[in-house]
Amino acid sequence: MGGSVFFGLFVFGVLLIVNFMVITKGATRMAEVGARFALDGMPGKQLAIDSDMSAGAIDHAEAKIRRDRDQQETTFFGSLDGASKFVKGDAVAGVLITLLNFVMDLIMGAVVHDMPLGQASETLEILTVGDGLVSQIPVVIISIAAALLLARGGAIGSTDLTLFSQLGRHPAALLTVGLLMLMFALVPGLPFLPFLLGGAGLLVTAWIVQKRQASDVLQLSENDAEDAPAVAEETMADILDIDYIHVQFAPDLVEMVLDPGTGLDGRIRNMRTHVAREFGVVMPEIRLTDDPGLASGMYRINIHGVEQAHGTLRPKELLALVDEAANHRSSDLVSEPVYGAPALWIDQSAQEKSAMDGQTVVSPCEVLATYILECLRKNLSRLLTFKELQRLLDELVNLSDTKRGESNRRLLDELVPDKVPLDVLHSVLRLLFVEQVSIRNLPVIIETVAKLRPLHASPEATYEFVRQALGFQLKANLKRKDGTIPLIQLAPEWEQTFSTYQLETEQGIANIALPPDLFSKLVASVGDQVSEQTERGVTPAIVTSTQRRRFLRTVISTRGIAAPVLSFEEIGTEAVPAIVGVAVA
Repeated sequence: MGGSVFFGLFVFGVLLIVNFMVITKGATRMAEVGARFALDGMPGKQLAIDSDMSAGAIDHAEAKIRRDRDQQETTFFGSLDGASKFVKGDAVAGVLITLLNFVMDLIMGAVVHDMPLGQASETLEILTVGDGLVSQIPVVIISIAAALLLARGGAIGSTDLTLFSQLGRHPAALLTVGLLMLMFALVPGLPFLPFLLGGAGLLVTAWIVQKRQASDVLQLSENDAEDAPAVAEETMADILDIDYIHVQFAPDLVEMVLDPGTGLDGRIRNMRTHVAREFGVVMPEIRLTDDPGLASGMYRINIHGVEQAHGTLRPKELLALVDEAANHRSSDLVSEPVYGAPALWIDQSAQEKSAMDGQTVVSPCEVLATYILECLRKNLSRLLTFKELQRLLDELVNLSDTKRGESNRRLLDELVPDKVPLDVLHSVLRLLFVEQVSIRNLPVIIETVAKLRPLHASPEATYEFVRQALGFQLKANLKRKDGTIPLIQLAPEWEQTFSTYQLETEQGIANIALPPDLFSKLVASVGDQVSEQTERGVTPAIVTSTQRRRFLRTVISTRGIAAPVLSFEEIGTEAVPAIVGVAVA
């Protein structure tokens, strides 16, 4: 400073502005934002951990580790938010202390030591400014250290290693700074040797890092070439292997289907969770492939290699479900693939208008996902192979709740396959899926089969008693808000007709050989009652005796009537039946 108070004050002011207005203010803002985001993100992170644990992706130990790590991260950012206030306060305190020293030195020199004001200012204020500079430099260093600690973000490891590793990944930055330092070394008045040594060191470091990166890339390429498996020839086994579920789509649908945000991957995960909760079964993997042989916008859904459904999508448009088909030209209308409702393809710009008109608007990917789910529902009995049954039993014991898992393991060890053969259990479960009955209460099903197995040889007979054991579940899906169950009953004359045409098989199962005219009459009578109640907003079930239940279910399903068929035993005595219709003979 050469003894100049003004030059010292100038340097002090520059350090103060850089520290207070740039470094400390930026560090404080980073700390506040980091702490707020960490706290706001805690509920979402906890839900994600709970979801992963519920899905079986992680166990209790891993969930605890992740919760502790999230808690530590939140505490860390919160502590840094508080520490940034200390850093800011330190910078302010340095200014106030310097001002206080400045004033007190003048007073002490003039009053205590009887020094003239000019001499006191010349002698003591130089010491004050020097002391302020010395005290301000550590404050700047602390502020820079705090800013670096905050700027590291969520990087793993210590800050010093993170800093050097990040600098080492960018040799261009080191090269630029090194060249600038060499240029400063050539500027007259600046220290030559420090800038020369610093610039040369950075240039050498940049050259070493760049050389090492090139060597690593070359080594990685060689390793990949060595480790790359040879493309195996397609064997006969590969040709014979068939996917459980295979969705093929035209090439112009690839971008839509594989979109990471709105594509099928996320929807399939939700679909898998829905199927597990709704039906109690693990959905097989879905294979997605493009097929150049398909026409533009076309897709095909295969189950066990057999086409179950197909359709056409417009990837750049949206599907709007319209209320009245009469208001639109028939050439523009299409049918929604699952429910057959009239619909229109509209531009994405018209989405808001259609929604304001009360129309339901869905994306093409939603249409495809809904259709896939509907195909799964209809083919659950086909998809439940012995392999999937074994997988289902394995999942029954691999619970996050180890006590319940061990209890299920003891149940399976005791009953399966000694008292409950796998083939019988498989047949019963498939029959339940045929009628869209959930098997989430699998332990109840296994126990019921074990009790009835000595009494009933055929899976069909066992199945009816399993349904009775699941009566509480069947009724829950049909019960209205007032607690009643809407039922359609057959007229008594039908029982006489069934008895007349009943045939006994060797297995003791009663089959009914109705003439075609009576068959059509039965279907028409039941169908009329179901349609009438559906128009009234009622979802009825058809009730009959256990002996006739399966026959009646087979009859109405052949004509597309989807109403469930219950037996009186399944309803039980605690339910409140409400007869809403009678199918006359």
